[in-house]
Amino acid sequence: MNMNGRKKTINIIIIVSIAILCISVAVVGVIYYKNRTTPTYNPSTETTATTTESTTQTTIETTTESTTTSTTESTTKQTTTTTTTKKSTDNFYDSVTYRSPNAKPADINKHGRELMLLNNNYELPENFKWDLVDFKTGKSVNALTLNDYQVTAVDRMAYQPLKDLLAAAEEDGISIYVYSAYRSMQRQDRNFTRSVNNLINQGYSKEKAIATTNTVRAYPGTSEHNAGFGFDIMPKGKVILNESFANTKEFKWLIEHIEEYGFILRYQKNKTDITGFSYEPWHFRYVGVEHAKKINELGYCLEEYIEFLEM
Repeated sequence: MNMNGRKKTINIIIIVSIAILCISVAVVGVIYYKNRTTPTYNPSTETTATTTESTTQTTIETTTESTTTSTTESTTKQTTTTTTTKKSTDNFYDSVTYRSPNAKPADINKHGRELMLLNNNYELPENFKWDLVDFKTGKSVNALTLNDYQVTAVDRMAYQPLKDLLAAAEEDGISIYVYSAYRSMQRQDRNFTRSVNNLINQGYSKEKAIATTNTVRAYPGTSEHNAGFGFDIMPKGKVILNESFANTKEFKWLIEHIEEYGFILRYQKNKTDITGFSYEPWHFRYVGVEHAKKINELGYCLEEYIEFLEM
């Protein structure tokens, strides 16, 4: 084969090879195009994302009217639960560990707010509205947000009589102070629960621990401290939470003068079977001057006096 023949042969081979390569590329392209997965719009993806965002916002704002897209059943359940939780905070008994099993709502209006009876049979009604003032400043305070460890608060009715009582004592050379006044439901519950747990740790059954605690501590809502009408008064600079306080000059002055300012000794030594509480010579209750004088004149405790008024 001469030189020209060889060149023609080589050119033909090159042309054929290029043609085969082009055909192969074309075939592969067709196969790839046919087998390629085409993305499709999935509305459930957007709905899910919208639902999640809506649920979060609904939970924060505690509302059921937030989502315009379709929401799942779990979203509705979450919203309902959150709403219930917010609503429950309006009932101050929901957060307590122990509540008196026998107490009925106290009647605030029957004999006047200052004679509202609180004990193991009567507790603050769930719709009770406090009217508290800071004992130092006389300014109104909110019972539900007040830090009662930092602020001494009292019911507005007792504020000025209590101020006058302490001032009169000071003039007579008797230095006393209010050790405890308004006490929040949460603090009352912590005190009660701590006492119960301490007794259980000493070997008491739970039932006996609760019953024993209840002779010295009131259930949340049954304490006069929870209303802002009960006051523990001590010699200045001292804390004497036992019967020896009755031997002090401060106690003797108080017993002689408290009725002049509308106060009574709430838990008397010879009335424990009626009040349901142990003798507390440091605990005084505001009832108003007229009632205080009548109670002392009759020799009654508050339970007996209420019964007397209803005869």
